[in-house]
Amino acid sequence: MQSKIVILGAGYGGLAAAIHLEKHHIPFTLINKHSYHYFKTLLHEVAGGRHDAQTYAIDLRDVLHRDTSVIVKDVVRELDLHKNMVWTEAGYYEYDKLVIALGSQTATFGIPGLTSHAFVLDSLATAKSIREHIEASFLRYGRTGDPNDLKIVVAGGGLTGVELMGELADFAPKLLLQHQLSADDFQLTLVHAHDEILPNVHRDLRQIAMQKLQERGVRLVLNERVIGANANEVLLASGKSLHAHTFIWTGGVEAPSLLRQSGLPIDDRNRIEVDSYLQVQGHPDVFAIGDSARFTTKDGEVLPPTGQVAEQMGKHVADNIIRFCHNDTMDEFVYHDHGMVASLGPTYGVAEVGHHHATGTAALVLKDGSKMKYLMHLGGPIALLKKHKQWIEI
Repeated sequence: MQSKIVILGAGYGGLAAAIHLEKHHIPFTLINKHSYHYFKTLLHEVAGGRHDAQTYAIDLRDVLHRDTSVIVKDVVRELDLHKNMVWTEAGYYEYDKLVIALGSQTATFGIPGLTSHAFVLDSLATAKSIREHIEASFLRYGRTGDPNDLKIVVAGGGLTGVELMGELADFAPKLLLQHQLSADDFQLTLVHAHDEILPNVHRDLRQIAMQKLQERGVRLVLNERVIGANANEVLLASGKSLHAHTFIWTGGVEAPSLLRQSGLPIDDRNRIEVDSYLQVQGHPDVFAIGDSARFTTKDGEVLPPTGQVAEQMGKHVADNIIRFCHNDTMDEFVYHDHGMVASLGPTYGVAEVGHHHATGTAALVLKDGSKMKYLMHLGGPIALLKKHKQWIEI
């Protein structure tokens, strides 16, 4: 009898698992809240107006083609691990093997006012909202002259915040020219809790990134924590405040709260504890991958929530499910770090691959190469040109 395999989420990890299972003619059901997969690591480009949001999405049916690959657009509400059931808004699904790949969402850490007064960048919809809000604010400034309309604050100097600020440093000046606005009241501010941004890259690259942002007019507020937000005001731990009509919080992520409610073994970011085979502790029929999983290497390092971690986990968990179904011995997961590239807008970047560093256009070439490699994984660039793309609603 064929095992019922259910995959929750079609992000980098969930889709990688689905693609690999389909290649091996293994039936599965993929449940995702959208009918499309989107490139989460490029959301800063959407928020910065580089391309339309639809450019960064692909219909799942343009990637998964077999009739045995069942795609369900639905929202997961509850996991019943005792009955091997997944409850959704539309009903329930039974499983023999479950892959939890529900990704992550922006964590606000209980900071007062963030939920009401800050934008987040964790979906195509939120990225589109940021872009539209900035465009509307600049247009309104031309009528009211309110200086807050031309001020943008981004809090969080990790990869997401830095890449977003790089895009905004290119996008916002273009809006000033488009609407023939004075730059006197214009200000981009990046707030970070430590003395240097991009904490996970080499110090030399951190220094270059800070220098390039400052050269493009970005004000860096370092060693400063956000402790609250009001309308048009960001409150800092030092007692100071920043005034801006656009405040974007990129200070961290966490897995969905429903994982905590399910009784799974989780950490303080709702990530599920998994073993070396990506199985959930105490539940051998359940696997967790990507941002939903807390995986600790043999060196004691907890893998970060990145696209390349999720993609590698997805392929590996599919292999292990195939082995499990055939009563073969599963393989332990070993992560291979392929480096990091941070774009600081469309014309400059910094990259670290092993012990090698690259800056400027050379770094952007590496980033474009990683984009093309991922498109090939999805079936090639031609997949993005198929007719389904124009009907995707964000």
